[in-house]
Amino acid sequence: MICSVIVPIYKGNKYIENIVDMVQKWVVADDIRLEIIFVNDSPEQPIILPQWKNQSMVSISVLDNQRNMGIHYSRIVGAQYATGEYIVFLDQDDTLNENYLKSQLQHIEEEDAVICNGLYRNGETIFSLSNPMKNENSFEEYLDHGYPLVSLGQLLIKRKSIPPDWLNHVMMHNGWDDHFLWATMMANNITVNINDDILYTHEEDGNNTSFIWKQMSRSGQNFKDIFMKLNFMNDIQEKKFRFMTDSKISKYEDYHELEILLSGISSNQFKEYFHLKDIRDIAIYGFGVYGKQLYEILIDSGFKVAYCIDKRSDVKNVDISVVSLHKNMQKVDAIVVSPVNSFHEIKREIEKYCSFEVLSLLDILKEINSTGLSE
Repeated sequence: MICSVIVPIYKGNKYIENIVDMVQKWVVADDIRLEIIFVNDSPEQPIILPQWKNQSMVSISVLDNQRNMGIHYSRIVGAQYATGEYIVFLDQDDTLNENYLKSQLQHIEEEDAVICNGLYRNGETIFSLSNPMKNENSFEEYLDHGYPLVSLGQLLIKRKSIPPDWLNHVMMHNGWDDHFLWATMMANNITVNINDDILYTHEEDGNNTSFIWKQMSRSGQNFKDIFMKLNFMNDIQEKKFRFMTDSKISKYEDYHELEILLSGISSNQFKEYFHLKDIRDIAIYGFGVYGKQLYEILIDSGFKVAYCIDKRSDVKNVDISVVSLHKNMQKVDAIVVSPVNSFHEIKREIEKYCSFEVLSLLDILKEINSTGLSE
Protein backbone atom coordinates (compact mmCIF):
# COMPACT_ATOMS: atom_id res chain seq x y z
CA MET A 1 0.00 0.00 0.00
CA ILE A 2 1.22 3.50 -0.86
CA CYS A 3 0.33 6.81 0.76
CA SER A 4 0.99 9.90 -1.34
CA VAL A 5 1.89 13.20 0.34
CA ILE A 6 1.26 16.11 -2.04
CA VAL A 7 2.98 19.41 -1.28
CA PRO A 8 2.69 22.49 -3.51
CA ILE A 9 5.85 24.58 -3.16
CA TYR A 10 6.04 28.31 -3.78
CA LYS A 11 9.52 29.74 -3.20
CA GLY A 12 9.74 27.24 -0.38
CA ASN A 13 13.09 25.46 -0.62
CA LYS A 14 13.65 26.18 3.06
CA TYR A 15 10.74 23.84 3.91
CA ILE A 16 11.80 20.86 1.77
CA GLU A 17 14.20 19.22 4.21
CA ASN A 18 11.73 19.52 7.11
CA ILE A 19 8.98 17.85 5.07
CA VAL A 20 11.20 14.97 3.96
CA ASP A 21 12.53 14.48 7.50
CA MET A 22 9.00 14.56 8.93
CA VAL A 23 7.61 11.96 6.53
CA GLN A 24 10.64 9.68 7.03
CA LYS A 25 9.85 9.61 10.75
CA TRP A 26 6.28 8.45 10.27
CA VAL A 27 5.55 5.22 12.10
CA VAL A 28 4.22 2.84 9.46
CA ALA A 29 3.82 -0.88 8.91
CA ASP A 30 6.28 -2.81 6.76
CA ASP A 31 3.81 -3.06 3.90
CA ILE A 32 3.28 0.71 3.60
CA ARG A 33 5.35 2.83 1.26
CA LEU A 34 5.35 6.59 1.13
CA GLU A 35 5.72 8.94 -1.79
CA ILE A 36 6.23 12.68 -1.50
CA ILE A 37 5.19 14.71 -4.54
CA PHE A 38 6.50 18.27 -4.56
CA VAL A 39 4.71 20.46 -7.11
CA ASN A 40 6.87 23.48 -7.84
CA ASP A 41 4.61 26.48 -8.42
CA SER A 42 7.57 28.87 -8.69
CA PRO A 43 9.49 27.10 -11.48
CA GLU A 44 11.97 29.98 -11.79
CA GLN A 45 13.41 28.61 -8.53
CA PRO A 46 14.23 24.90 -8.98
CA ILE A 47 13.47 22.66 -6.00
CA ILE A 48 16.60 21.47 -4.21
CA LEU A 49 16.15 18.01 -2.70
CA PRO A 50 18.09 16.95 0.39
CA GLN A 51 19.75 13.57 0.86
CA TRP A 52 17.34 11.19 2.52
CA LYS A 53 17.89 7.87 4.25
CA ASN A 54 14.99 5.50 3.66
CA GLN A 55 14.82 5.64 -0.12
CA SER A 56 13.28 2.18 -0.21
CA MET A 57 10.35 3.34 1.92
CA VAL A 58 10.05 6.96 0.77
CA SER A 59 10.17 8.04 -2.86
CA ILE A 60 10.28 11.69 -3.89
CA SER A 61 9.06 13.24 -7.13
CA VAL A 62 9.26 16.85 -8.29
CA LEU A 63 6.75 18.25 -10.76
CA ASP A 64 7.26 21.71 -12.24
CA ASN A 65 4.37 23.91 -13.31
CA GLN A 66 5.18 25.86 -16.47
CA ARG A 67 4.36 29.04 -14.53
CA ASN A 68 2.75 30.07 -11.28
CA MET A 69 -0.68 28.41 -11.39
CA GLY A 70 -1.87 28.55 -7.78
CA ILE A 71 -2.26 26.01 -5.01
CA HIS A 72 -5.43 24.33 -6.28
CA TYR A 73 -3.96 23.61 -9.71
CA SER A 74 -0.79 22.32 -8.04
CA ARG A 75 -2.74 19.97 -5.77
CA ILE A 76 -4.68 18.65 -8.75
CA VAL A 77 -1.44 17.98 -10.66
CA GLY A 78 -0.07 16.13 -7.63
CA ALA A 79 -3.25 14.07 -7.18
CA GLN A 80 -3.27 13.08 -10.85
CA TYR A 81 0.38 11.99 -10.67
CA ALA A 82 -0.01 10.14 -7.35
CA THR A 83 0.00 6.35 -7.18
CA GLY A 84 -1.09 6.02 -3.55
CA GLU A 85 -4.31 4.52 -2.31
CA TYR A 86 -4.39 7.33 0.25
CA ILE A 87 -3.68 11.04 -0.21
CA VAL A 88 -2.49 13.72 2.22
CA PHE A 89 -2.49 17.34 1.00
CA LEU A 90 0.01 19.54 2.85
CA ASP A 91 0.91 23.20 2.82
CA GLN A 92 4.67 23.69 2.63
CA ASP A 93 4.93 24.86 6.26
CA ASP A 94 2.62 22.26 7.84
CA THR A 95 3.79 19.96 10.62
CA LEU A 96 2.44 16.45 11.17
CA ASN A 97 3.08 14.15 14.14
CA GLU A 98 5.22 11.04 13.60
CA ASN A 99 2.12 8.95 14.42
CA TYR A 100 0.00 10.81 11.87
CA LEU A 101 -0.36 8.12 9.23
CA LYS A 102 -0.62 5.19 11.64
CA SER A 103 -3.35 6.90 13.66
CA GLN A 104 -5.28 8.13 10.63
CA LEU A 105 -5.27 4.68 9.00
CA GLN A 106 -6.51 3.13 12.24
CA HIS A 107 -9.42 5.55 12.40
CA ILE A 108 -10.49 5.63 8.75
CA GLU A 109 -11.89 2.08 8.99
CA GLU A 110 -14.26 1.48 6.06
CA GLU A 111 -14.93 5.14 5.30
CA ASP A 112 -13.64 7.30 2.46
CA ALA A 113 -11.70 9.76 4.61
CA VAL A 114 -10.75 10.69 8.15
CA ILE A 115 -10.04 14.02 9.86
CA CYS A 116 -7.86 14.51 12.93
CA ASN A 117 -7.50 17.11 15.65
CA GLY A 118 -4.55 19.45 15.75
CA LEU A 119 -2.96 22.54 17.21
CA TYR A 120 -2.57 26.13 16.25
CA ARG A 121 1.04 27.29 16.48
CA ASN A 122 0.31 28.95 19.83
CA GLY A 123 -0.63 25.57 21.32
CA GLU A 124 -4.42 25.97 21.26
CA THR A 125 -6.25 22.84 20.15
CA ILE A 126 -8.37 23.18 17.02
CA PHE A 127 -11.20 21.05 18.36
CA SER A 128 -12.08 21.14 22.06
CA LEU A 129 -15.07 21.03 24.43
CA SER A 130 -16.08 24.47 23.22
CA ASN A 131 -15.56 23.54 19.56
CA PRO A 132 -16.16 19.78 19.31
CA MET A 133 -15.61 17.63 16.25
CA LYS A 134 -18.88 16.70 14.55
CA ASN A 135 -19.65 12.99 14.80
CA GLU A 136 -21.46 13.15 11.49
CA ASN A 137 -20.58 15.20 8.43
CA SER A 138 -23.08 15.84 5.66
CA PHE A 139 -23.96 18.39 3.00
CA GLU A 140 -26.70 19.85 5.22
CA GLU A 141 -24.24 20.14 8.11
CA TYR A 142 -21.85 21.94 5.78
CA LEU A 143 -24.54 24.39 4.62
CA ASP A 144 -25.49 25.16 8.21
CA HIS A 145 -22.01 25.44 9.72
CA GLY A 146 -19.47 25.72 6.90
CA TYR A 147 -16.05 24.18 6.42
CA PRO A 148 -14.97 22.55 9.70
CA LEU A 149 -11.21 22.20 9.20
CA VAL A 150 -8.33 24.61 9.58
CA SER A 151 -6.33 22.94 6.82
CA LEU A 152 -6.31 19.92 4.51
CA GLY A 153 -3.37 18.61 6.53
CA GLN A 154 -6.02 17.28 8.94
CA LEU A 155 -7.50 15.12 6.18
CA LEU A 156 -6.49 11.66 4.95
CA ILE A 157 -8.60 10.65 1.94
CA LYS A 158 -8.70 7.68 -0.39
CA ARG A 159 -7.53 8.77 -3.83
CA LYS A 160 -10.56 7.20 -5.52
CA SER A 161 -12.84 9.26 -3.25
CA ILE A 162 -11.55 12.68 -4.36
CA PRO A 163 -14.54 14.21 -6.20
CA PRO A 164 -14.00 14.66 -9.96
CA ASP A 165 -15.62 18.10 -9.78
CA TRP A 166 -12.81 19.30 -7.53
CA LEU A 167 -10.23 17.91 -9.96
CA ASN A 168 -11.92 19.31 -13.08
CA HIS A 169 -12.69 22.89 -12.00
CA VAL A 170 -9.54 24.83 -11.16
CA MET A 171 -9.76 27.80 -8.81
CA MET A 172 -7.73 30.77 -9.98
CA HIS A 173 -7.44 32.48 -6.59
CA ASN A 174 -5.71 30.84 -3.62
CA GLY A 175 -7.54 30.43 -0.34
CA TRP A 176 -10.72 28.37 -0.70
CA ASP A 177 -9.58 25.25 -2.55
CA ASP A 178 -9.68 23.24 0.69
CA HIS A 179 -13.20 24.56 1.34
CA PHE A 180 -14.08 23.59 -2.24
CA LEU A 181 -12.79 20.05 -1.70
CA TRP A 182 -14.86 19.63 1.47
CA ALA A 183 -17.99 21.05 -0.17
CA THR A 184 -17.74 18.63 -3.11
CA MET A 185 -17.00 15.76 -0.74
CA MET A 186 -20.17 16.50 1.23
CA ALA A 187 -22.24 17.01 -1.94
CA ASN A 188 -21.05 13.61 -3.19
CA ASN A 189 -21.76 11.88 0.15
CA ILE A 190 -18.10 11.07 0.81
CA THR A 191 -18.04 9.43 4.23
CA VAL A 192 -15.70 10.82 6.88
CA ASN A 193 -14.61 9.37 10.23
CA ILE A 194 -13.23 11.52 13.02
CA ASN A 195 -9.98 11.06 14.91
CA ASP A 196 -9.56 12.89 18.22
CA ASP A 197 -5.77 12.42 18.20
CA ILE A 198 -3.79 15.67 17.95
CA LEU A 199 -1.63 15.03 14.89
CA TYR A 200 -1.42 18.31 12.99
CA THR A 201 0.07 21.75 13.71
CA HIS A 202 -1.10 24.82 11.82
CA GLU A 203 1.60 27.45 11.36
CA GLU A 204 -0.65 30.48 11.80
CA ASP A 205 1.37 33.66 12.26
CA GLY A 206 -0.73 36.27 10.49
CA ASN A 207 1.23 35.88 7.25
CA ASN A 208 -0.74 32.90 5.94
CA THR A 209 -2.89 33.21 2.83
CA SER A 210 -5.89 33.08 5.16
CA PHE A 211 -4.86 36.49 6.54
CA ILE A 212 -4.56 38.17 3.12
CA TRP A 213 -8.16 39.28 3.32
CA LYS A 214 -8.58 40.68 -0.21
CA GLN A 215 -7.16 37.46 -1.60
CA MET A 216 -9.55 35.41 0.55
CA SER A 217 -12.48 37.56 -0.60
CA ARG A 218 -11.61 37.00 -4.27
CA SER A 219 -11.10 33.29 -3.66
CA GLY A 220 -14.44 33.02 -1.87
CA GLN A 221 -16.23 34.60 -4.82
CA ASN A 222 -14.28 32.33 -7.18
CA PHE A 223 -15.43 29.26 -5.22
CA LYS A 224 -19.02 30.47 -5.03
CA ASP A 225 -19.20 31.01 -8.80
CA ILE A 226 -17.79 27.56 -9.56
CA PHE A 227 -19.86 25.66 -7.01
CA MET A 228 -23.14 27.32 -8.06
CA LYS A 229 -22.61 26.08 -11.61
CA LEU A 230 -22.23 22.45 -10.47
CA ASN A 231 -25.97 22.25 -9.75
CA PHE A 232 -25.71 20.27 -6.52
CA MET A 233 -28.39 22.25 -4.71
CA ASN A 234 -32.12 22.73 -4.60
CA ASP A 235 -33.58 26.21 -4.01
CA ILE A 236 -33.51 25.97 -0.20
CA GLN A 237 -29.94 24.68 -0.16
CA GLU A 238 -28.85 27.37 -2.59
CA LYS A 239 -30.30 30.06 -0.32
CA LYS A 240 -28.30 28.67 2.63
CA PHE A 241 -25.18 28.43 0.48
CA ARG A 242 -25.45 32.02 -0.73
CA PHE A 243 -25.93 33.29 2.82
CA MET A 244 -22.95 31.32 4.15
CA THR A 245 -20.52 32.32 1.39
CA ASP A 246 -21.67 35.94 1.16
CA SER A 247 -21.30 36.31 4.94
CA LYS A 248 -17.72 35.04 4.85
CA ILE A 249 -16.79 37.19 1.86
CA SER A 250 -18.24 40.26 3.59
CA LYS A 251 -16.29 39.35 6.73
CA TYR A 252 -13.04 39.26 4.77
CA GLU A 253 -13.74 42.72 3.34
CA ASP A 254 -14.39 44.07 6.85
CA TYR A 255 -11.20 42.46 8.19
CA HIS A 256 -9.26 44.01 5.34
CA GLU A 257 -10.55 47.44 6.39
CA LEU A 258 -9.90 46.71 10.07
CA GLU A 259 -6.31 45.68 9.37
CA ILE A 260 -5.58 48.84 7.41
CA LEU A 261 -7.09 51.07 10.08
CA LEU A 262 -5.43 49.22 12.95
CA SER A 263 -1.99 49.48 11.38
CA GLY A 264 -2.32 53.25 11.14
CA ILE A 265 -3.52 54.05 14.67
CA SER A 266 -1.23 54.45 17.68
CA SER A 267 -1.70 53.31 21.26
CA ASN A 268 -1.96 56.96 22.32
CA GLN A 269 -4.91 57.49 19.98
CA PHE A 270 -6.68 54.53 21.58
CA LYS A 271 -5.90 55.93 25.00
CA GLU A 272 -7.23 59.37 24.08
CA TYR A 273 -10.38 57.85 22.57
CA PHE A 274 -11.21 55.93 25.74
CA HIS A 275 -10.34 58.95 27.89
CA LEU A 276 -12.81 61.15 25.96
CA LYS A 277 -15.47 58.45 26.39
CA ASP A 278 -14.71 58.28 30.14
CA ILE A 279 -13.78 54.60 29.76
CA ARG A 280 -11.07 53.57 32.22
CA ASP A 281 -11.04 49.80 31.92
CA ILE A 282 -12.34 47.36 29.35
CA ALA A 283 -12.76 43.70 28.51
CA ILE A 284 -11.98 42.41 25.03
CA TYR A 285 -14.47 40.04 23.39
CA GLY A 286 -12.80 37.65 20.94
CA PHE A 287 -9.19 36.81 21.71
CA GLY A 288 -8.03 35.86 18.24
CA VAL A 289 -5.46 37.62 16.06
CA TYR A 290 -6.95 41.10 16.35
CA GLY A 291 -8.14 40.74 19.93
CA LYS A 292 -4.58 39.88 20.91
CA GLN A 293 -3.21 42.75 18.82
CA LEU A 294 -5.57 45.19 20.52
CA TYR A 295 -4.58 43.82 23.92
CA GLU A 296 -0.88 44.33 23.22
CA ILE A 297 -1.46 47.89 21.95
CA LEU A 298 -3.45 48.83 25.05
CA ILE A 299 -1.01 47.21 27.46
CA ASP A 300 1.85 49.10 25.80
CA SER A 301 -0.04 52.34 26.39
CA GLY A 302 -0.59 51.53 30.07
CA PHE A 303 -4.35 51.14 29.60
CA LYS A 304 -6.13 48.60 31.79
CA VAL A 305 -7.59 45.48 30.19
CA ALA A 306 -9.41 43.62 32.95
CA TYR A 307 -9.98 40.33 31.13
CA CYS A 308 -10.92 38.81 27.80
CA ILE A 309 -14.04 36.93 26.73
CA ASP A 310 -13.87 34.09 24.24
CA LYS A 311 -16.13 31.18 23.34
CA ARG A 312 -13.00 29.04 23.32
CA SER A 313 -11.77 30.07 26.75
CA ASP A 314 -11.02 26.42 27.52
CA VAL A 315 -8.02 26.40 25.15
CA LYS A 316 -6.61 29.90 25.62
CA ASN A 317 -3.22 29.85 27.34
CA VAL A 318 -2.22 33.49 27.76
CA ASP A 319 -1.09 35.89 30.47
CA ILE A 320 -4.54 37.42 31.02
CA SER A 321 -7.76 35.91 32.31
CA VAL A 322 -9.94 34.57 29.47
CA VAL A 323 -13.51 33.65 30.36
CA SER A 324 -16.74 32.61 28.70
CA LEU A 325 -19.77 34.86 29.00
CA HIS A 326 -21.39 34.53 32.44
CA LYS A 327 -23.59 36.62 34.73
CA ASN A 328 -20.92 37.35 37.35
CA MET A 329 -18.29 38.90 35.13
CA GLN A 330 -16.16 41.62 36.68
CA LYS A 331 -17.62 45.05 36.00
CA VAL A 332 -15.87 47.10 33.33
CA ASP A 333 -16.72 50.36 31.61
CA ALA A 334 -16.96 48.74 28.20
CA ILE A 335 -16.54 45.49 26.30
CA VAL A 336 -14.76 45.91 22.96
CA VAL A 337 -15.76 43.30 20.36
CA SER A 338 -12.88 42.40 18.04
CA PRO A 339 -14.72 40.09 15.56
CA VAL A 340 -16.04 42.19 12.68
CA ASN A 341 -18.81 39.83 11.66
CA SER A 342 -22.15 39.60 13.46
CA PHE A 343 -21.41 42.47 15.85
CA HIS A 344 -25.09 43.13 16.57
CA GLU A 345 -25.74 39.44 17.28
CA ILE A 346 -22.71 39.33 19.58
CA LYS A 347 -23.87 42.49 21.33
CA ARG A 348 -27.32 40.99 21.96
CA GLU A 349 -25.69 37.85 23.36
CA ILE A 350 -23.45 39.88 25.71
CA GLU A 351 -26.45 41.90 26.91
CA LYS A 352 -28.07 38.70 28.17
CA TYR A 353 -25.32 38.53 30.79
CA CYS A 354 -24.49 42.13 31.66
CA SER A 355 -25.40 45.79 31.14
CA PHE A 356 -21.87 46.97 30.27
CA GLU A 357 -21.40 49.20 27.22
CA VAL A 358 -20.54 47.13 24.13
CA LEU A 359 -18.38 48.67 21.38
CA SER A 360 -17.18 47.41 18.00
CA LEU A 361 -13.42 47.56 17.43
CA LEU A 362 -14.01 48.34 13.76
CA ASP A 363 -16.37 51.22 14.66
CA ILE A 364 -13.83 52.55 17.17
CA LEU A 365 -11.11 52.54 14.51
CA LYS A 366 -13.38 54.30 12.01
CA GLU A 367 -14.25 56.99 14.58
CA ILE A 368 -10.61 57.57 15.56
CA ASN A 369 -9.66 57.76 11.90
CA SER A 370 -12.44 60.20 11.02
CA THR A 371 -11.97 62.51 14.02
CA GLY A 372 -8.18 62.63 13.70
CA LEU A 373 -7.32 62.20 17.35
CA SER A 374 -3.72 63.28 18.01
CA GLU A 375 -1.03 60.63 18.00
